[in-house]
Amino acid sequence: MSADRGYVFHNRLTHSLKVAQIARRLAEKLLQEHATLAERLGGLCPDAAEAAALAHDLGHPPFGHLAEKALDDLCKKCGLQDGYEGNAQSFRIVTTLAVGDALEEKSSNFVRGLNLTRATLNGILKYPWLHGANPKKPEKWGAYLSEAAYFEWARSDQSPGRHMKSLEAELMDWADDITFSVHDLVDFYCAGLIPLEQLSLAADADDEAQERTAFLSEVFERCDELANRAAELKSVFSGICDLFPLNRRYVGSREQRCGLWQFITVLISRYVEAIKLVEPDVNGRRVSIEKSAEDEIRMLKELTWHYVILQNELATHQRGQRKIVERVFHDLRTAADEKKSWNLFPPFFRAEIRDADGDSMKIARSVADYISGMTEKEVLRTYRALSGPA
Repeated sequence: MSADRGYVFHNRLTHSLKVAQIARRLAEKLLQEHATLAERLGGLCPDAAEAAALAHDLGHPPFGHLAEKALDDLCKKCGLQDGYEGNAQSFRIVTTLAVGDALEEKSSNFVRGLNLTRATLNGILKYPWLHGANPKKPEKWGAYLSEAAYFEWARSDQSPGRHMKSLEAELMDWADDITFSVHDLVDFYCAGLIPLEQLSLAADADDEAQERTAFLSEVFERCDELANRAAELKSVFSGICDLFPLNRRYVGSREQRCGLWQFITVLISRYVEAIKLVEPDVNGRRVSIEKSAEDEIRMLKELTWHYVILQNELATHQRGQRKIVERVFHDLRTAADEKKSWNLFPPFFRAEIRDADGDSMKIARSVADYISGMTEKEVLRTYRALSGPA
């Protein structure tokens, strides 16, 4: 759901701020509890964990993962082998697209990128490999080939030959899961989309039992890996529901707001406490998360999938949104081939296209860069302008 539709409190910015707060808290907790082990494992920096969390969603385009898939398909059709990936785009933004300090005082020449430390760059790399470098996860990668030099520099102090996330990246990833699961859940409850008040009431009440049964049945039918543990996960889900403090739909009263704040606080504290540092296992993993917490997070995510993401209204909007992204990309990519049409681009991207010197793949990448940096309102406005008067 778009943040400007309905009773939704969090957008990509506020989400990133909350991920950053939790990532820092996780790092501080682990340093307090495992200072010696953290040093032996290569160090852990709360500042780097927080900075990585602030940057982790920069590469998400308007309309989120739908547009990410559309841009990936469009870029690959233009010959870009590594297409478009939101995590790789975040890395590209902080290393290449962002403008740093001038090389010299009063100079018009600027350094590309934010000149971040290795620890921060590694913290951003949720998928620390280039396109195609990890056959176990071919659909994800952390950097484009165009940023390979920055990637290799960032990874130069990590264990060679392993697709192992840094400690800061592990914390950023868990903080992201916590924030998505808890805050999105509460948002959609407040919007009237997730009936937590029905799911959380006594299971011996017929209506509520039917709602919970319908939810669990759909999840286990859709997710084979969860169906194999159905009895265990039903118990996990019941435990979460027992924590929910409200027994009616959300109306925004003081009592409800207080209850939701307490609910959020309990869940976040629960999941912050579920992580610890450990000696590297056979796969080199140095962070351990309690299995019960991972199961709870997964079931919380399934609530959003079941009640929001898989609903036909959203699917209908997404079909139209994909057409918007495709049309804008096509028109701008065509315009980039004619110098007289370069004024369709703002000055920064006009210079990028000029510097590409006719290289079709560099131009396609710049068009994707431009679109991915738009807000949803901006891409809609651009679509309407390119399509002519309504």
